[in-house]
Formats: sequence, structure tokens, C-alpha cells
Amino acid sequence: MAADRLDLPNSGDAKLLEALAQLQAARIASVMYSVTWDWLAPAEDGELRWEYLDALVGATCGKTQLKVFLLLDIMRPPPWIFTRYPDCTARDSGNREYRHLSWYHPQALEKAMETLEAVAKRLASRYSGCVRGMQPVLNNEYEAKFTQEYDSFQDYNVFALAAYRRWLRQQQPELDTLNVRWDTKFSSWAAVKPPRLQAGTVLGVEGDPRFWDWMQFRVESGAEVLNRACGVVKSAGLMCFHHTPEFFSVLDSMYGASLFKYLSASPNTDFIIMDSNFRTPYGTVMDPQKLRIYVGAAKPYGKPVYFEAAVERYNNMSLLVDGYKASLLAGAPNLGITNWLGRVDLGPGFVDALHGAGERASACAATERVGVFIHLDSCNAWLGLQYAWAHRDPLHNFVEALAHRLTAGSSGCGTDLEVHIELHRFHRALPTFDRAVFVEPLVLYGGEELRSYVAVKGRLDTIPHEVLRLPTNSSRGLRLLVIDDLRPSAR
Repeated sequence: MAADRLDLPNSGDAKLLEALAQLQAARIASVMYSVTWDWLAPAEDGELRWEYLDALVGATCGKTQLKVFLLLDIMRPPPWIFTRYPDCTARDSGNREYRHLSWYHPQALEKAMETLEAVAKRLASRYSGCVRGMQPVLNNEYEAKFTQEYDSFQDYNVFALAAYRRWLRQQQPELDTLNVRWDTKFSSWAAVKPPRLQAGTVLGVEGDPRFWDWMQFRVESGAEVLNRACGVVKSAGLMCFHHTPEFFSVLDSMYGASLFKYLSASPNTDFIIMDSNFRTPYGTVMDPQKLRIYVGAAKPYGKPVYFEAAVERYNNMSLLVDGYKASLLAGAPNLGITNWLGRVDLGPGFVDALHGAGERASACAATERVGVFIHLDSCNAWLGLQYAWAHRDPLHNFVEALAHRLTAGSSGCGTDLEVHIELHRFHRALPTFDRAVFVEPLVLYGGEELRSYVAVKGRLDTIPHEVLRLPTNSSRGLRLLVIDDLRPSAR
């Protein structure tokens, strides 16, 4: 699969077909396009700009053998949406306003869903068999996460705050109980607000139940919107998918990376794209072996997994090959490339490298099966880059070093890693492992999750295993915090 930017109206059909011919010559099977809502629907009462989509998709389906996937960016609404709903804009923790759609605004979101449905139905009916799927996008980087700008958490607009209060009251109708839980003195539900967070303001790990309740709301509500959007796409007759950002980083809480587990498990998600630009939080090149853990985390959900290499930062064929090989070994048999136009020559050298990576991966024979558990929710305990520490992203360092250690020797072929981020899934899979690596969680929600933790600890003793701890940077830091789960269904 290949994705990139091509200005069709200004470049013409010939340039498009030239780019598509390169993809086919490179034995790439599909192409991914994107279009923004603001461009597609310039007038509230007018037709969508179908001529653009028909020119783009029609040329691809009519003149090539490539399959088509489309990303519809509904984060960027047309101006008439802001005119009709001036309070639908996103706001961050510093109260900055963005010309982005807040997915908590019900009327504006409904308009976005209507556009999504119209596009999906048209593509499914006109280009049946050629257009295979769509991704609804509510993020500036086309990934399934909260948008991040100015290192501030989002979204804090009035509709987000109202949704948060409704969610809290559904879980715990007694405000006095929440005040005791949070050590706060809110006098009314209207006064209740989430913590105002900016990356780097808190060093170390966060154990405040008020923060964790808000994180649970953010992730659940965001997943509900994205799963609903995928339901619209599937009802129109297309597959739906998501790109997921690189996680296992101290930035996970800001992005709401735990969305991943809800989206991957959803019946509305047909496949998952794990992407990487091979860049660390330090601006250095990532060890591709980290992909064995990051990409591997998608495999237990039973969906087809793609790995997409973004080459806007590093155009290095050796790095690309190592990344592809690591991803194949992690369980992503489908490979893609993005931001390649003008950067990567898709000639014979690329083809040989790409398929050579596949041949080397297929020649690998596993001699042991190792289960790895890293609690994704606990990765939310950091509130951004740790500038005052020796390492800005100790979590990234920890996971990268673990991946390197577990895959060292025999070019990483001997060890087959199965990575889990949820306790109940890891517990079910434990009997299939030759040995296990269990990274202790930092924070657990009580009830069902605590019961799964106890069950895992009991079963670990039946196989060889090692227990590791996440890098809290303090011998007196958080070890394991159990928070009563507010949700009645999880108690």
C-alpha cells in the first residue's frame, strides 16, 4: 500500500498515472488517497465536489489494477460549519481555540457523519471491487488519537466538559463521593472540571484518581466516536480501518493512545495500520527492533495488520528494509510506504529491498515463543516529555532496549514475540508461551482488571518468566496503584 500527496487539479491526469505506474512496477497492490471535508463541501446547500473524487478514483480504477483506499479528513470542517456552530471548535488546556472540529459537538459531528456516509456510499456503488475501504480522520496527522498542539491536552471546549460531567454522573451520581475520591470541593456538577494539563508540567508518574478518571473518559468517548464513524463506513459497503500512532512513549497520555485497544477490538474495524517514521523523541533514528513490540501489539486482536513506513524524516533503504523485516516478524504481513513522492525511487532497487526483507523474514525459524506484557493504560502515567530527567522519554528507552534484548542473536529469528497490552488477553494466551516477560503495571482499575492481574500472577509461576518494572525514575515512586473503577459494569 502506498500513500502520498499529489495535487491532482494542478498536476493533471498524466502525472497521476505516472505515479500510479511506479507503484504497479514496484508490485504495490493498492494506493491511499485523502481529501478534507472543508475542500469537499465548500457550500452548505451545494453538491460535494464529486468531480475531484471521480477524477482521482476513476483514473485509478479505470486505468490501473490498483485497489483504492480513502482517508476522509473530517477534523477540518468547511467554514459554513463554524458559521452555523461557532462553538464546535476544539480547545486545549490553555484555552487556545483551534479551527478543528471538536468531536464532542453533537450537531457538527452529525454533519461530519452525513458527509462520511455520502462519500462512502458513492465510492462503494460507483467503484465496487476497486475502492476497498475508508478511514474517518479526526486528527491532524491522520491517526486515531487526540490532536496535540503546543504540548497541551485536548479537548476542553464546553461540549467536551458537558460530556465529561454526564459520563461522571452515569458512573457515580453522588458528587460528594467524587470529592472524597479526588480530594476536591466542587460545590455543584456545573463546577466540575477535568485537570488542566500541559506536557512537561508534571515530572515522574501521575497517581491522582482525578486524572485517571478523566483519561478513562477521554479514551472511551473518543473510541465511541471513531467506532461510530467506522460503523457508517461499513454500513455503506466498504471496509473501515485506522492508522495508529507509535505508542509506548511518555506522550501516550496526551494522545490518548489507549484508544488503540478499543478500536482494535471493535467489530467495526476491519484492519489496522501501524505506522512509524523511525524517529525517536530525541530526534534520532529508532532501533527498528522496537517495531517487534509496537507492531506486535496489534496481532492479538485478530485483524489484518499493516505496517506503514513514513519516510519524510529518514530516506534510508537499509532502515526501510530492517523496519519491514521487523514488522513482518511482528505479525504484519502487509507493508506500505507514505510520503515517498520525490524521496524514494520505487525502481528495481526498492523492489529488491522490499521483497528481500520478506524473503529474509520468511526464512526465519522460531525456536521459542515468548509472551510479553506491557500495560498500555499504565503508559498514560507520564504527562509528556520529561525534560528535567536524564532521558526525555524513559518509557521509549525501556521498550526499545527490551525489544533489542529479546531479539538479539540470530538476526532476531529465534524468538517469536507475542505482545499483549491487556491483562485478560495475556492471561488467556499464557499457556501457549515457552516463557514470558511481564512488565508490572503502574496503575490498575479495580474490579475486573484487578481480578485479571491476580489471575496472571498466579499463572506466571507455571512457566519460566521474568518480571520487570517501568522506569518511574524514583526508588520511592509509584509501584502499583489500584483505583476503584467508576464504571459499574467493570466492578
